[in-house]
This record gives sequence, C-alpha cells and structure tokens, in this order.
Amino acid sequence: MRGAWWVWPLVFLAPTLRAQNPGPVRQALIQRITQQFMENYRNQAGLTPEQYQRFRTVAQRSFEARQERQRKEQELWRALQAQMRPGFAANADSVSRLLDAIVASRAAAVEQLRADEREFATFLSPVQRAQLFLQLERLQRNIEATIRRRMQQAGGAPDTEPPEN
Repeated sequence: MRGAWWVWPLVFLAPTLRAQNPGPVRQALIQRITQQFMENYRNQAGLTPEQYQRFRTVAQRSFEARQERQRKEQELWRALQAQMRPGFAANADSVSRLLDAIVASRAAAVEQLRADEREFATFLSPVQRAQLFLQLERLQRNIEATIRRRMQQAGGAPDTEPPEN
C-alpha cells in the first residue's frame, strides 16, 4: 500500500516544515493542514458526526504513534550515517543493529497502517475508505511536487535521509 492514510501527507511535509519553521510555527502549520484535510475529507465522504468523531480519534492516535516512530527512525538514520562516514571504519555489529532497527520501524509502520484500516473498516464504508485513500494520494503527490520545486528553486539536494514512509 502506498501512502495511504491522512498522516502520509504530514510525513512528507514535516521535513520541509522542520527546515523552514521552528517549533510552534511548524506545529501550527501542521495542525492547520491536518484540520483542513480532515474537514475536506469529512465533506467529501459525507461522514456523520459520529463517524467523524471516530475518524478523528483513530487518526490522531495513529498520527501521534507515527510521529514518535519517525522521530526514533530519524535517530537511527543519523546513527547509521555517522557509522558510514567516508574515511572511517564502520562497526559491522552497530551497522547491522541499526539496519535491523530501521527495517523493524518500517514494518511497524505497515502494521500500524493495517491496524488503522481494520479500525476504519468498523465505521467507514468501503467507498468512504477508498475516498480517503484517493484524497491522501492526491495530497501526497502535491506535497512531494511542492517539496521538489522548493528544493530545485533553492538549488538544494534532497536530504541524505530517505523519505519516511
């Protein structure tokens, strides 16, 4: 499954926001984008007030877990990059542990996606879930294109850290 829940757009937007905006400004922008996305989805999918409340609860819990997982994964990537510095011998055991931890983090993200899907299926129709997938995919592509344009305009290259999935 490619970028499939409401948190995916924020995953791709967060590194750009982190680089451009310190703490409270970044958080306010993420909150505004999240709120706008959720309202657009609520209207498009025709969610009842009960569905919308349940959706917000699941999505918020998922987002918070994802943020923490991403923070930890970023630390792992930084540690791996430190191990792989040119001119320095990498510690094979450390590299192996870091790679295993990164793979485990990615597996946890997929499992969270599956758990979210199971939970959403308890109160959203298949059509509503499909609308969510489609709306998120469009938003993700727009965010990725915006990030690429900004990086090209700034003459910068992508971070050495791979995008968080």
